[in-house]
Amino acid sequence: MRRYDLASGRESAPSEPLSEEAPVALRDHPGARVFEACRACHSLRPGEHRAGPTLAGVVGRRVAGAPGYVYSEALRRLDFEWSGETLARLFEIGPAAMTPGSKMPEQRVPDPAERAALIDYIATVGR
Repeated sequence: MRRYDLASGRESAPSEPLSEEAPVALRDHPGARVFEACRACHSLRPGEHRAGPTLAGVVGRRVAGAPGYVYSEALRRLDFEWSGETLARLFEIGPAAMTPGSKMPEQRVPDPAERAALIDYIATVGR
């Protein structure tokens, strides 16, 4: 994810992760920094929904399948399972292209290494 300083408009380095959700051993995981942009809407704790559903157990889960979260009609109509590949595609092309009509704001991770780190982090911490 790219982050920008609002005052100058220049790209800024990511902040230090607020890693209370991550096990101590994973707080330095490269995906933890990328996940910081996701934390406003998503948790990695089971059943802890925010503006978006928990990402705990997302790998292997059907789209719009987290119990207790109210999904958009557009997302409920989709029929696929979240995997490393589908998550990578989501962050490569963006939600508008992959899940049109969903509530997820447009977020892309253009760098393939950052995408891979993010997906590994979500899959590992969100088990």
